[in-house]
Amino acid sequence: MGFVNQVSQTQFLDQNIKTLKVLCTQCIQENGEITISAPSGVTLDVTTGQLNVPVTLELAGSPQIRNITVLQGKVVNEGIVPVRLLVDGQEIIKLLEIPFQGIVECSGVEPGDNIQKHDLQVEGLIVSPVRLITGDLACLTLNLILKAIVKACIVISRETILKINAANPFCTCP
Repeated sequence: MGFVNQVSQTQFLDQNIKTLKVLCTQCIQENGEITISAPSGVTLDVTTGQLNVPVTLELAGSPQIRNITVLQGKVVNEGIVPVRLLVDGQEIIKLLEIPFQGIVECSGVEPGDNIQKHDLQVEGLIVSPVRLITGDLACLTLNLILKAIVKACIVISRETILKINAANPFCTCP
């Protein structure tokens, strides 16, 4: 028993279908950082460049997109990665938000187009020590640069109307 096509050419009609037309699809990497004062008890060995205790970051939630701005030919993404700071395995700061941003070039994109981000993931969290001059310019104080690297897939599309030749549903099963 084979398939029998029950649609005749007379059932086909020109129809307008509203849909999204994909302009660009890109895998992107965005990064961001903040600088904070080193917690009490954290020091830097200036000869090795190493901290005296392990300082690490852990995710404290999922990364979030906070703002998407569409300009002519590009999309600006801004978001945050929520983290907690641990010193020697102990939670010192319960919640910090590391801001990140990126620009996606896409010829033809314009304000009003549809922007979707998929598979938003944190690739890495990095802590780097740096000594900065204090306000009185008298000495260097220890600070920590907290970095987040985020990757995602971005799809940029525009609403359009397609004219197609298609049959209406033919099955009238109850």
